[in-house]
Amino acid sequence: MPTVQKATIEMLDQIYPLLQHFGIQELNKNDWRQLLEKRWSSRFNHFGYVLMEKEKVLGFLGTFFYERKILDKTHHFCNLFCWVVPEEHRKSSLFLLLAVLNIKDLTVSSLTASRDASLILKQFKFKTLETDVRIFPVFLSLSLGRGTVVLHSDHEAIRSRLNKQDLALYTDHNLASCEHLLAVNKNNESQYCYLIYNTVRKKKLRFTQIYFISNSTIFKKAFSPIQHFFLKHNHTLFTVIDKRLSGSPSPGPGFNYTLRYPRLYRSQKIQASHIDNLYTELAFLKKI
Repeated sequence: MPTVQKATIEMLDQIYPLLQHFGIQELNKNDWRQLLEKRWSSRFNHFGYVLMEKEKVLGFLGTFFYERKILDKTHHFCNLFCWVVPEEHRKSSLFLLLAVLNIKDLTVSSLTASRDASLILKQFKFKTLETDVRIFPVFLSLSLGRGTVVLHSDHEAIRSRLNKQDLALYTDHNLASCEHLLAVNKNNESQYCYLIYNTVRKKKLRFTQIYFISNSTIFKKAFSPIQHFFLKHNHTLFTVIDKRLSGSPSPGPGFNYTLRYPRLYRSQKIQASHIDNLYTELAFLKKI
């Protein structure tokens, strides 16, 4: 009978073939090691669960554990990724999920679940977090807000201006796959919008995808110069943002694109509007 154990970095050689099923071709074993060795949580020191039989790894469910302060209270989160169990052991795959769901006071998200995984998660009271992304073509962006903000992409310039909470996000996402931009109010430097994003490819199309927006008010005022920055520095014609993150009213003219499978979450304390896309596999994907 297979058993469930916590996934540790010493198991990477056995887990790596399963990680390759996840489809992030840009990450080799050393890249995965550097990523999975990171600890974003003071409560948990592992990166998932493995299905074991006679010291052999049969299946894997990845977890990114982290903490976020929301309305001055610290909450514990877990993002699921790479749920891979071979067909002959599929009946035991639920044990991996239950290892996560049995943890108390934990908000759990799954942002890139397959169709089959989504159906299973919904049976365990996962709700829809997001169904659409908003796509903003730069050529529809008006030249508004250019005189109201100063943009900073230099890392030292960004670090020196961030408050304590945003600086922690920067430190945790100071990775090769993540990019950072700061839009500072020209008339009041204490007011800013901090963005975490990366440049993604879908087939032959490159676009900028934003995963975190610290101040939606400044973001909307500065959206045009931000998009033109992406055009100049990332050579992207489109900016993509999860609909719940772009907010209402929309920061600019664009259109909705329905995700193939919805992003999901389960929580007793946290609303969907308080969950962004940081500390998830999305920040490491360069091709979707």
